[in-house]
Amino acid sequence: MIIEKKNYKRSNWKNGLGFTNEIAIYPADASLARGDFLWRLSSARIEKASPFSLFPAHDRTLVVLQGAGIRLLHTFEEGEESETVSLPLLEPYDFPGDVPSRCELVQGPITDFSIFTKTGEINANTVIQTLDADEEFLWSAEGKWNYAFAVQHAVQTESGTLVEGDSYSCSSGEVTFTASEDGATLLLVSLY
Repeated sequence: MIIEKKNYKRSNWKNGLGFTNEIAIYPADASLARGDFLWRLSSARIEKASPFSLFPAHDRTLVVLQGAGIRLLHTFEEGEESETVSLPLLEPYDFPGDVPSRCELVQGPITDFSIFTKTGEINANTVIQTLDADEEFLWSAEGKWNYAFAVQHAVQTESGTLVEGDSYSCSSGEVTFTASEDGATLLLVSLY
């Protein structure tokens, strides 16, 4: 099933400093504000240095989709110096949601993709796949829930065209994607 980007649910960041586009959340009646979700997928644009919202009892995977990247500063122990991690483009990075963290932009705004999972209850596998024009890619979707996000350019599926920014949802099984042009990039997430 294709989820068009126009149908994502837009809401304030938990800390109120920006906006997030929620792609999917489980269970469906859970909310970002209450933090009562098993997992959540979202995308956001970060335009300035800012603290990240805290998500107790959740782990987080962050992927920079567009832009020059960011630096994350984690404070694992109060009073200690922050640990700095550089996140380049299209490299998934996992970190605990309850660690105070702040981001700094490397060079201008970025767009990110976030995966939140309940600690100890669910895992996420995240893969970046780049295709050449007309190349077919067979994805073995092995999670209980599986999502493909079109990072760059369009791809064809048996359900139709997935344009840049859209998502594709499916249960376990195999899905064939065909690239529209060189550099078509998918972010693939399996939750289990």
